[in-house]
Amino acid sequence: MKESILIILIIILAQTHISAQVVTAVAPLKPGNKWIYYSKILFQRDIKKYEVTDTMKIINDIQFFLIFNTPYNDVTYMTLLNNEFYARYDESMPDSLYKYFKINPKIGDEWEQNLALEGATLYSTIIDTFSAQVFNISTLIFVVDRTDSGVVGSREYWTEEFGMLNGLYEQAEDILKGCVIEGVVYGDTTTVGISDEEKLPTEFVLHQNYPNPFNSSTTISFKLKSSESISLIIYDVMGNEIKRVIDNEWFNYGSHKIVWDGNNNSNQPVLSGVYYYRLINGSVKVTHSMILIK
Repeated sequence: MKESILIILIIILAQTHISAQVVTAVAPLKPGNKWIYYSKILFQRDIKKYEVTDTMKIINDIQFFLIFNTPYNDVTYMTLLNNEFYARYDESMPDSLYKYFKINPKIGDEWEQNLALEGATLYSTIIDTFSAQVFNISTLIFVVDRTDSGVVGSREYWTEEFGMLNGLYEQAEDILKGCVIEGVVYGDTTTVGISDEEKLPTEFVLHQNYPNPFNSSTTISFKLKSSESISLIIYDVMGNEIKRVIDNEWFNYGSHKIVWDGNNNSNQPVLSGVYYYRLINGSVKVTHSMILIK
Protein backbone atom coordinates (compact mmCIF):
# COMPACT_ATOMS: atom_id res chain seq x y z
CA MET A 1 0.00 0.00 0.00
CA LYS A 2 2.82 2.40 0.94
CA GLU A 3 4.60 1.60 -2.33
CA SER A 4 1.45 2.41 -4.34
CA ILE A 5 1.06 5.75 -2.57
CA LEU A 6 4.73 6.55 -3.18
CA ILE A 7 4.41 5.78 -6.91
CA ILE A 8 1.34 8.03 -7.17
CA LEU A 9 3.19 10.85 -5.39
CA ILE A 10 6.17 10.49 -7.72
CA ILE A 11 3.90 10.70 -10.78
CA ILE A 12 2.12 13.78 -9.41
CA LEU A 13 5.43 15.49 -8.61
CA ALA A 14 6.81 14.67 -12.05
CA GLN A 15 3.72 16.11 -13.73
CA THR A 16 3.88 19.22 -11.56
CA HIS A 17 7.57 19.67 -12.34
CA ILE A 18 7.07 19.39 -16.09
CA SER A 19 4.01 21.65 -16.00
CA ALA A 20 6.03 24.26 -14.14
CA GLN A 21 8.80 24.09 -16.73
CA VAL A 22 6.58 24.47 -19.79
CA VAL A 23 5.39 28.08 -19.60
CA THR A 24 4.23 29.22 -23.02
CA ALA A 25 5.49 32.67 -24.00
CA VAL A 26 3.69 34.89 -26.51
CA ALA A 27 4.44 37.67 -29.00
CA PRO A 28 3.84 40.26 -30.30
CA LEU A 29 2.81 42.04 -27.08
CA LYS A 30 -0.12 44.38 -27.56
CA PRO A 31 -3.29 44.65 -25.42
CA GLY A 32 -6.07 42.54 -26.93
CA ASN A 33 -3.79 40.07 -28.71
CA LYS A 34 -4.84 36.47 -27.98
CA TRP A 35 -3.52 32.96 -28.61
CA ILE A 36 -5.05 29.50 -28.29
CA TYR A 37 -2.72 26.52 -27.93
CA TYR A 38 -3.42 22.80 -27.85
CA SER A 39 -1.13 21.57 -25.06
CA LYS A 40 0.04 18.06 -24.21
CA ILE A 41 1.97 17.30 -21.00
CA LEU A 42 2.51 13.61 -20.30
CA PHE A 43 -1.03 12.18 -20.40
CA GLN A 44 -2.74 15.56 -19.94
CA ARG A 45 -4.36 17.42 -22.82
CA ASP A 46 -5.59 20.98 -22.46
CA ILE A 47 -6.59 24.03 -24.43
CA LYS A 48 -4.56 27.01 -23.22
CA LYS A 49 -5.67 30.59 -23.87
CA TYR A 50 -3.41 33.62 -23.47
CA GLU A 51 -4.43 37.27 -23.71
CA VAL A 52 -2.38 40.45 -23.35
CA THR A 53 -4.29 42.67 -20.92
CA ASP A 54 -4.09 46.46 -20.74
CA THR A 55 -2.67 46.21 -17.20
CA MET A 56 1.01 46.92 -16.64
CA LYS A 57 3.26 46.14 -13.66
CA ILE A 58 6.69 47.49 -12.75
CA ILE A 59 9.10 44.75 -11.60
CA ASN A 60 12.79 45.49 -10.96
CA ASP A 61 12.36 48.84 -12.77
CA ILE A 62 11.02 47.08 -15.90
CA GLN A 63 7.46 47.54 -17.18
CA PHE A 64 5.68 44.23 -17.91
CA PHE A 65 2.38 43.33 -19.56
CA LEU A 66 0.10 41.08 -17.55
CA ILE A 67 -0.74 38.02 -19.67
CA PHE A 68 -3.90 36.25 -18.53
CA ASN A 69 -3.91 32.49 -18.96
CA THR A 70 -6.88 30.11 -18.89
CA PRO A 71 -7.86 27.45 -17.87
CA TYR A 72 -5.42 28.02 -14.99
CA ASN A 73 -6.73 31.57 -14.39
CA ASP A 74 -3.32 32.96 -13.55
CA VAL A 75 -1.09 35.69 -14.96
CA THR A 76 2.46 35.80 -16.27
CA TYR A 77 4.56 38.89 -16.88
CA MET A 78 6.11 39.56 -20.30
CA THR A 79 7.85 42.54 -21.85
CA LEU A 80 9.76 43.81 -24.87
CA LEU A 81 13.19 44.33 -23.29
CA ASN A 82 15.20 47.27 -24.65
CA ASN A 83 13.29 46.89 -27.93
CA GLU A 84 15.50 43.85 -28.59
CA PHE A 85 14.15 40.75 -26.80
CA TYR A 86 10.76 39.49 -25.72
CA ALA A 87 11.30 38.45 -22.10
CA ARG A 88 9.35 36.83 -19.26
CA TYR A 89 9.57 37.29 -15.50
CA ASP A 90 8.87 34.29 -13.28
CA GLU A 91 7.87 34.98 -9.68
CA SER A 92 9.40 31.64 -8.64
CA MET A 93 12.84 33.02 -9.67
CA PRO A 94 12.75 36.72 -8.71
CA ASP A 95 16.30 37.42 -9.93
CA SER A 96 15.67 35.91 -13.35
CA LEU A 97 14.59 37.27 -16.72
CA TYR A 98 13.93 34.72 -19.49
CA LYS A 99 14.49 36.09 -23.02
CA TYR A 100 12.35 33.90 -25.28
CA PHE A 101 12.46 35.57 -28.72
CA LYS A 102 14.36 38.30 -30.54
CA ILE A 103 13.38 41.36 -32.54
CA ASN A 104 14.74 41.26 -36.13
CA PRO A 105 15.86 37.62 -35.75
CA LYS A 106 18.26 35.85 -38.10
CA ILE A 107 20.04 32.50 -38.34
CA GLY A 108 22.93 32.23 -35.90
CA ASP A 109 21.57 34.66 -33.30
CA GLU A 110 22.38 33.32 -29.84
CA TRP A 111 21.72 34.73 -26.40
CA GLU A 112 22.43 33.57 -22.86
CA GLN A 113 19.60 33.41 -20.37
CA ASN A 114 19.64 35.48 -17.18
CA LEU A 115 18.43 32.75 -14.84
CA ALA A 116 19.19 32.31 -11.14
CA LEU A 117 20.33 28.70 -11.56
CA GLU A 118 23.68 27.61 -10.20
CA GLY A 119 25.77 25.36 -12.42
CA ALA A 120 23.61 25.85 -15.54
CA THR A 121 24.46 27.82 -18.66
CA LEU A 122 21.30 28.20 -20.72
CA TYR A 123 21.32 29.48 -24.30
CA SER A 124 18.78 30.14 -27.01
CA THR A 125 19.92 29.88 -30.63
CA ILE A 126 18.16 30.46 -33.94
CA ILE A 127 19.45 27.46 -35.89
CA ASP A 128 17.37 27.68 -39.08
CA THR A 129 14.63 29.49 -40.99
CA PHE A 130 12.19 28.44 -43.70
CA SER A 131 9.10 29.85 -45.38
CA ALA A 132 5.73 28.11 -45.04
CA GLN A 133 2.00 28.77 -45.26
CA VAL A 134 0.65 29.75 -41.84
CA PHE A 135 -3.08 30.53 -41.77
CA ASN A 136 -2.88 30.75 -45.59
CA ILE A 137 -0.16 33.43 -45.38
CA SER A 138 3.41 32.87 -46.58
CA THR A 139 5.41 33.30 -43.39
CA LEU A 140 9.08 33.07 -42.38
CA ILE A 141 9.50 30.55 -39.55
CA PHE A 142 12.45 30.64 -37.15
CA VAL A 143 13.70 27.43 -35.50
CA VAL A 144 14.88 28.14 -31.94
CA ASP A 145 16.83 25.60 -29.86
CA ARG A 146 16.99 25.98 -26.08
CA THR A 147 20.16 24.37 -24.74
CA ASP A 148 21.63 23.64 -21.32
CA SER A 149 25.44 23.50 -21.55
CA GLY A 150 25.19 22.26 -25.14
CA VAL A 151 22.36 19.76 -24.64
CA VAL A 152 19.16 20.64 -26.51
CA GLY A 153 16.31 20.79 -24.02
CA SER A 154 13.55 22.06 -26.28
CA ARG A 155 12.85 23.30 -29.80
CA GLU A 156 10.37 25.99 -30.76
CA TYR A 157 9.12 27.33 -34.10
CA TRP A 158 8.50 31.10 -34.04
CA THR A 159 7.18 33.76 -36.38
CA GLU A 160 7.31 37.53 -36.04
CA GLU A 161 3.66 37.79 -37.11
CA PHE A 162 1.94 35.22 -34.87
CA GLY A 163 4.45 34.29 -32.17
CA MET A 164 5.22 30.66 -31.40
CA LEU A 165 3.64 28.07 -33.72
CA ASN A 166 4.93 24.91 -32.08
CA GLY A 167 6.91 24.12 -28.94
CA LEU A 168 8.52 20.68 -28.49
CA TYR A 169 9.66 19.85 -24.97
CA GLU A 170 10.52 16.69 -23.06
CA GLN A 171 7.19 14.83 -22.78
CA ALA A 172 5.26 17.97 -23.71
CA GLU A 173 4.15 19.95 -26.77
CA ASP A 174 2.28 23.18 -27.52
CA ILE A 175 0.55 23.71 -30.90
CA LEU A 176 -0.93 27.05 -31.98
CA LYS A 177 -4.57 26.62 -33.10
CA GLY A 178 -5.40 30.25 -33.70
CA CYS A 179 -4.79 33.81 -32.59
CA VAL A 180 -6.07 37.37 -32.70
CA ILE A 181 -3.37 39.88 -33.64
CA GLU A 182 -4.29 43.58 -33.62
CA GLY A 183 -7.96 42.68 -34.03
CA VAL A 184 -7.47 40.26 -36.96
CA VAL A 185 -8.53 36.64 -36.37
CA TYR A 186 -6.27 33.86 -37.68
CA GLY A 187 -7.01 30.14 -37.59
CA ASP A 188 -9.35 28.51 -35.08
CA THR A 189 -9.96 30.72 -32.03
CA THR A 190 -12.82 28.62 -30.66
CA THR A 191 -12.35 25.71 -28.28
CA VAL A 192 -13.65 23.21 -30.84
CA GLY A 193 -11.09 22.13 -33.41
CA ILE A 194 -9.41 19.08 -34.82
CA SER A 195 -7.27 18.61 -31.72
CA ASP A 196 -9.92 19.14 -29.00
CA GLU A 197 -11.78 16.79 -26.72
CA GLU A 198 -9.64 13.81 -27.62
CA LYS A 199 -9.78 10.73 -25.44
CA LEU A 200 -6.75 9.05 -23.95
CA PRO A 201 -6.09 6.14 -26.29
CA THR A 202 -6.74 2.71 -24.88
CA GLU A 203 -6.86 0.87 -28.22
CA PHE A 204 -3.68 2.21 -29.83
CA VAL A 205 -0.58 4.37 -29.52
CA LEU A 206 0.36 7.00 -32.13
CA HIS A 207 4.03 7.98 -32.25
CA GLN A 208 5.63 11.22 -33.39
CA ASN A 209 6.49 11.09 -37.09
CA TYR A 210 10.12 10.76 -38.15
CA PRO A 211 11.89 12.71 -39.44
CA ASN A 212 10.26 15.92 -38.25
CA PRO A 213 10.59 18.46 -39.80
CA PHE A 214 10.74 16.56 -43.09
CA ASN A 215 11.21 17.21 -46.78
CA SER A 216 8.69 15.39 -48.95
CA SER A 217 8.16 12.13 -47.03
CA THR A 218 7.94 11.05 -43.40
CA THR A 219 7.16 7.86 -41.50
CA ILE A 220 4.17 7.64 -39.15
CA SER A 221 4.24 4.74 -36.66
CA PHE A 222 1.43 3.40 -34.49
CA LYS A 223 0.72 0.36 -32.33
CA LEU A 224 -2.63 -1.41 -32.08
CA LYS A 225 -3.62 -3.45 -29.02
CA SER A 226 -6.16 -5.43 -31.05
CA SER A 227 -7.07 -6.04 -34.70
CA GLU A 228 -9.42 -3.29 -35.84
CA SER A 229 -10.49 -0.85 -38.54
CA ILE A 230 -8.72 2.50 -38.39
CA SER A 231 -8.29 5.74 -40.34
CA LEU A 232 -5.24 7.99 -40.64
CA ILE A 233 -6.00 11.50 -41.92
CA ILE A 234 -3.77 14.50 -42.66
CA TYR A 235 -5.08 18.04 -41.95
CA ASP A 236 -3.71 21.53 -42.51
CA VAL A 237 -3.60 24.18 -39.76
CA MET A 238 -7.09 25.37 -40.72
CA GLY A 239 -8.54 21.92 -40.09
CA ASN A 240 -9.04 21.14 -43.78
CA GLU A 241 -8.61 17.49 -44.74
CA ILE A 242 -5.55 17.04 -46.96
CA LYS A 243 -5.25 13.29 -47.36
CA ARG A 244 -6.83 10.06 -46.08
CA VAL A 245 -3.71 7.95 -45.84
CA ILE A 246 -5.75 5.10 -44.32
CA ASP A 247 -9.50 5.12 -44.86
CA ASN A 248 -11.31 2.76 -42.48
CA GLU A 249 -9.01 -0.17 -43.24
CA TRP A 250 -8.51 -3.35 -41.19
CA PHE A 251 -5.12 -3.73 -39.47
CA ASN A 252 -3.89 -6.59 -37.30
CA TYR A 253 -2.73 -5.93 -33.75
CA GLY A 254 0.89 -4.91 -33.27
CA SER A 255 3.20 -2.20 -34.62
CA HIS A 256 2.77 -0.60 -38.05
CA LYS A 257 4.56 2.06 -40.11
CA ILE A 258 3.06 4.21 -42.86
CA VAL A 259 5.02 6.55 -45.15
CA TRP A 260 3.30 9.75 -46.28
CA ASP A 261 4.82 11.62 -49.22
CA GLY A 262 3.58 15.20 -49.53
CA ASN A 263 4.72 15.34 -53.16
CA ASN A 264 2.35 12.50 -54.15
CA ASN A 265 -0.82 14.03 -52.76
CA SER A 266 -3.54 13.71 -55.40
CA ASN A 267 -6.21 15.75 -53.55
CA GLN A 268 -4.40 19.09 -53.64
CA PRO A 269 -0.85 20.50 -53.72
CA VAL A 270 0.87 20.36 -50.34
CA LEU A 271 3.07 23.35 -49.48
CA SER A 272 5.58 23.88 -46.70
CA GLY A 273 3.93 24.36 -43.34
CA VAL A 274 2.52 22.81 -40.18
CA TYR A 275 0.18 19.83 -40.60
CA TYR A 276 -1.66 17.44 -38.29
CA TYR A 277 -2.02 13.67 -38.61
CA ARG A 278 -4.84 11.96 -36.77
CA LEU A 279 -5.38 8.26 -36.04
CA ILE A 280 -9.03 7.31 -35.53
CA ASN A 281 -10.72 4.20 -34.20
CA GLY A 282 -14.42 4.83 -33.60
CA SER A 283 -14.68 7.58 -30.98
CA VAL A 284 -11.00 7.38 -30.00
CA LYS A 285 -8.83 9.97 -31.76
CA VAL A 286 -5.20 10.99 -31.33
CA THR A 287 -3.50 13.84 -33.18
CA HIS A 288 0.12 14.97 -33.55
CA SER A 289 1.65 17.87 -35.45
CA MET A 290 4.40 17.73 -38.07
CA ILE A 291 6.28 20.26 -40.18
CA LEU A 292 6.85 19.91 -43.92
CA ILE A 293 9.74 21.86 -45.47
CA LYS A 294 10.10 22.06 -49.24
